[in-house]
Amino acid sequence: MSKKWKIVFVLVVVLFVGGYVMANITQDEAQEIEKEVNRVHGDYARVEIYHVEDIGSGQILIFYHWGKGAQRFGVAELKKTLFSWNYKSGFSIDFRNKRRYSALNELGVMVGRVYSDDFHEIKIETASGDIHAASIIVNESGKKTYWFYVVEEESEFEEIFNASVYMVTEDGEVIEEIEKPDNEPLY
Repeated sequence: MSKKWKIVFVLVVVLFVGGYVMANITQDEAQEIEKEVNRVHGDYARVEIYHVEDIGSGQILIFYHWGKGAQRFGVAELKKTLFSWNYKSGFSIDFRNKRRYSALNELGVMVGRVYSDDFHEIKIETASGDIHAASIIVNESGKKTYWFYVVEEESEFEEIFNASVYMVTEDGEVIEEIEKPDNEPLY
């Protein structure tokens, strides 16, 4: 092969690889994330993403509805790769459960459904007496739909699995204690 054809071949390869990289990098992140979550559930499940929580180190938590008629609420942990997102772990909660928890790799996650809009915040009281506020997911129409609480220290996982959860009004009145589910933590 002559020197001229080698240069042309290298340029074609560089342009092809460069075009592929640019197409993948410029693709909308939300579409990439939704595509990865859909891949996990298969084609039969319709996925609707409610919230994306950046947990650092190129990782995110996705909170979403899935299934026929969006019957289940899921939590997925995704990690950013060079060209896309990869599913690491996750779990689901159905409409009968008021809360659920799981250990996702290096995270402990508790999530629950909101049945009333008449509250100000969700309080988490651990077995050791520490009190934390959960994050509340609000849908597109402004309605509070779900809440979640994340811990990163493995030593705190057991604390949240046995925590008391309270729905509290703005003046501090507890209007509902969210029962502990029967499920054991998923490790």
